[in-house]
Amino acid sequence: MATIERLGLEEIERRVCDVASEQLSIPRAKLAPGLRIVQDLHVDSLDLVELFMEVEEAFDVTLPDRSADPVFKAVFTRPDFRLADLAELVYLVQGSGAPRSDRGRDGEGDAHTTIAGFTQLGGRWEGRSPVWEVPIADGAVMSYRRRTDGMRCLPIPSAVAELGDENPDAPRDERPVRRVEIDAFVIDAEPVSTTAYCRFLNSIGEVGPDVLADWFVLHPDDDRDEHHLVRREGSTWRPLPGVDRKPMILVSWFGANAYSLWALGCDWRRYGGGAGDPEGFLPTEAQWEYASRGASRRTFPWGEASPSPELLQFGRHRRGASYVPATLPMADVNVDLGVSPFGARHMAGNVWHWCRDWYAADFPGRPEASAPNPANRTPTGVRAERGGSWVGPASLCRSSARRGRPPSARGRCLGFRCVAPLP
Repeated sequence: MATIERLGLEEIERRVCDVASEQLSIPRAKLAPGLRIVQDLHVDSLDLVELFMEVEEAFDVTLPDRSADPVFKAVFTRPDFRLADLAELVYLVQGSGAPRSDRGRDGEGDAHTTIAGFTQLGGRWEGRSPVWEVPIADGAVMSYRRRTDGMRCLPIPSAVAELGDENPDAPRDERPVRRVEIDAFVIDAEPVSTTAYCRFLNSIGEVGPDVLADWFVLHPDDDRDEHHLVRREGSTWRPLPGVDRKPMILVSWFGANAYSLWALGCDWRRYGGGAGDPEGFLPTEAQWEYASRGASRRTFPWGEASPSPELLQFGRHRRGASYVPATLPMADVNVDLGVSPFGARHMAGNVWHWCRDWYAADFPGRPEASAPNPANRTPTGVRAERGGSWVGPASLCRSSARRGRPPSARGRCLGFRCVAPLP
């Protein structure tokens, strides 16, 4: 099957401005993605329909005016609709096929367009508030979308959740089983992608080499450097070709925590997690485990069925295998694998996820592990990670499996996702 080349959001924004300049007879130098189409460009309904038709033609897509996709609808109905928002719609429906010829005639027509499930954004975030899109309904499920990075976030209701594993053969760091109260929160529907991480880097302005080294940049002598999935071109960070939907890997806990602060509109500069720093928005181990398996104990997000390639990405590495970035055997973040009862993808396998807690093997047995909303805030020098990966065995992909690494560590099977209080 031929690979379809996807345009980045920044390139689409540039081309949308080109189309708008020609269609609306406005000098190109006077157009920018942040301009509001109605209020700033004084476009009426007819001009808007014509502009949509020209954009469809230019990108060979259909912009359905009755799309059932909740993310598309949320962008389409923003009150201050901008050229950047029009570009975002094009970004979401790339590959949808040639435009309809009947737009604007009688309001009818085929609206059954297949919408790409990948909603994370590239380009730059201009800092417009609010951070959250209005709640969006996908069938009976209500979810949210962060405007900073385009991530769909799933609501996880408050519950008394069972954590740990009572099996006598379970590792000691997963025992004992305890029942804990966990408040409602939202969790990212999928791991943070290379596309979104580049958006973060492009949005925060220039940072020094020491900061980038804290986050993900490796020394050139480090063998893993050849597997970085992002690169800098001039002043702009971009994913390498073919990996724009892959999880952001080789990122330290510091780099993940900085992103989580930025994504929720907080000061990313305080990413160190030291005394006096904000906690950030990486999930606690308790939040992560509950979001993975639900309130009752399941071995895996889907239940007790034996792991298989149809359910999760695991055990893909073979002795002696070598990879270039595009051949690392990771699944795209928006592939339905490792799906939790709440609909979160890759809650088992593909990449490990950094957690907020300090890791301690004996933490489950401490009194604070059974308190409401438990988290280990006592420094140990090691941060927790959950979920297993494409490298390891299925046993490490169990919902209760725990591991820890120094916060400066990075790996080709280690990424992250964010959480937040319920908006």
